[in-house]
Formats: sequence, structure tokens, C-alpha cells
Amino acid sequence: MKILVSGASGGLGQIVIEQLLKEGHIVLATSRNVEKAKQLPFYNKIEYFQYDLANPTEENLFDFFNQPDALIHLAWDKLNEYKNETHLSTILPQHQLFLDNLFSNGLKDITVIGTCYEYGLKEGELEENMPSSPIMPYPQAKNLLREHLQELQKETKLNFKWLRVFYVFGAIRERKNLYTLITDAIKRGDTSFNMSGGEQIRDFLSPREIATIIVKVATQNKVEGLINCCSGKAVQLKTYLQDFLRINQYNIELNLGFYPYPDYEPMETWGSIKKLNTILKA
Repeated sequence: MKILVSGASGGLGQIVIEQLLKEGHIVLATSRNVEKAKQLPFYNKIEYFQYDLANPTEENLFDFFNQPDALIHLAWDKLNEYKNETHLSTILPQHQLFLDNLFSNGLKDITVIGTCYEYGLKEGELEENMPSSPIMPYPQAKNLLREHLQELQKETKLNFKWLRVFYVFGAIRERKNLYTLITDAIKRGDTSFNMSGGEQIRDFLSPREIATIIVKVATQNKVEGLINCCSGKAVQLKTYLQDFLRINQYNIELNLGFYPYPDYEPMETWGSIKKLNTILKA
């Protein structure tokens, strides 16, 4: 397949492109910074297009991007600022214009990255048929984009897949997460790592596992709509981190209870993989 990847120079974008190339796909890639893109190790193996969603054009983007068979839409700004109202006021309209342009000019297949935060504060195992109730601007904007695309799907023969990604544990270039925070503390030689009480139940995947799922979902068209991107395994946060430290023989203590529990996350949440497995086991 000839697949366009937006957000190509971002941390997850790079891993997704590597996976696509590994599987023999033709990769069309876009981001706003061509100089940054040129530093990517696979730059000479892809067809790159510089485009900034913040500066939209009325040009036919489907032709501009060389008429891709499908789009994996990873681009999104301010990913570490969940409560920033810019997600709703500025970023969301930019993405709507970008995708509307592609669809109106011929794109028929899209996979978009969403977030488990779209479920809001629901506890327990989360299934795709549950209603969305996001409480922060970032997942609210994502959820509104999903609803917008679902309306477009009613009017076109669009193959539409929306992947709600759960918790990431692993290095993603230029992104902060629990993994980067604790490994940075280890590199500094800290003797303890400040965190919450650690009683939360979570669902973790590595960046490589997420990228593999994204590619698998994007390159099929039998299963569509909302799809959880998760392990389906409920694990206690402090136990997960203690196992990580023990396996890697890292000498650092968890300073449990230093921070309060986040007000934007449920205490116990993990994803159902019933729908995902219909794709992975096909």
C-alpha cells in the first residue's frame, strides 16, 4: 500500500514509518519541518512532503500528497498539555480542514490516533461501545474530531478507523511519560523517584507495540470504527514499576505518595481487546 503518515518526524511517527517500511509499504510522509525530517534515518526511503496544518491551503491535498491509498493521522500539537484550551479553539479546526480537504478530493481510508482519555473517568474495563465523556480539552478535541469524521463517513465510502491509545511505557522521542521521567532520574543518579501512591490500575504498551498495532489496523479494512489500542492487561502501577526496576537492576526507590493522584484520570482503568484481537488474529 501507498500510505501517507502525518506527524512523520514526531516520536511515534518515526516508529510507525519504520514498521511500514519493514513490512514493504510505500511511505509518503508529511510534517511542517523539512530540516528536522531530513535528519531521520529513513528519509531517503520515503517520499516527503512539507506541510503545516496551521497554514491551510485550498490546494487539492490528495493530489499534493501523490494520491495515497490510506492516511495514518498522527499529527497533533501540545500533547503534554492536556488542559490547554488551544486543543479546542485552534488545533481541532486545523485538523478538520486538513482532513476535509483530503476526503473531498479522493482519500478513502484513514486511521486516526485518539486517546483513552476520551472515556473520561470511567472505571474498569473499557469497551469501544461505551459513551465518551472526556473532561479535558485535549480528549474533548479528539472526540469532536472523531464525531466529525463519523459524520463524513455517512456521506462517503470512507474506511475509518479510530485507535484509542492507552498508557505508553517506553521511550518516544521528544515526549515525556512515566518511563522517561523515571529513567531520567536513574541517569541523574537519584536515590528515589517521587510519584503518587501507585495504587492505580493501568494498561501499558511499549511504543513499538503501539506502532505495530497502528500499522496492522491501518493496513486492513474489515474492522472499522473505534478500536482500543491496549494490552487488555490490568496492572497496578507501583507493582509494574517495581518489576521494571528489579528486572533492569536499577537501584532507585519509589517515593510513594509524594504527589496526589491526578484529577483527570480514573483510579482503575484498562482496555478491552476483543475488537482489536479480531484484527491481530486474522
